[in-house]
Amino acid sequence: MLTLAEVLAGGIMNRTQLFWQSILVVAFAAVGTLFAAQTGDALKIPGDFKHWYLVHSTLITKDENKFGLFPGVHLIYVNATGFDRLKRGGSTPYPDGTMFADDVRTFSAVEDGSYLEGADRKAITLMVKDSKKYASTGGWGFQAWAGGDSTKPIVTDSVKQCYACHVPQKAQDFTFSKFLE
Repeated sequence: MLTLAEVLAGGIMNRTQLFWQSILVVAFAAVGTLFAAQTGDALKIPGDFKHWYLVHSTLITKDENKFGLFPGVHLIYVNATGFDRLKRGGSTPYPDGTMFADDVRTFSAVEDGSYLEGADRKAITLMVKDSKKYASTGGWGFQAWAGGDSTKPIVTDSVKQCYACHVPQKAQDFTFSKFLE
């Protein structure tokens, strides 16, 4: 028969082991989520981007605009890898693994002159920093998906469709986003 002290010691050991096993499972899941979004050569929509840091939003109202952007409400997110660099600003390159996502939503004009974000998604765009893999485009990979549908990629020539617009932003590592306090 075990003494109370032996039972409690065994319980503490089991709880401690369970705690550390749980921590490892969560850590591996978090790292797996980061890299699972970008397996193989094709970029994929990160499933958790809506939980990243919302950097800013922009409303594009005209079909014809300087950058050829989709008209709509653009909600720009950055992942944790790039957030500290974004806050610092400047010209230091973003670390590899940084991702920016743009969730483009419909909008409607209201009679009082304001605009309301719509529930319909027009597109999701993604920039992924990998300085070696995407050296020809400033270290960034680009893709966009119509309606946010992962089976409908839009970008067929990232140099012409994306990178060309980002070249003037070379001093900010080819990004337009700035940290707003």
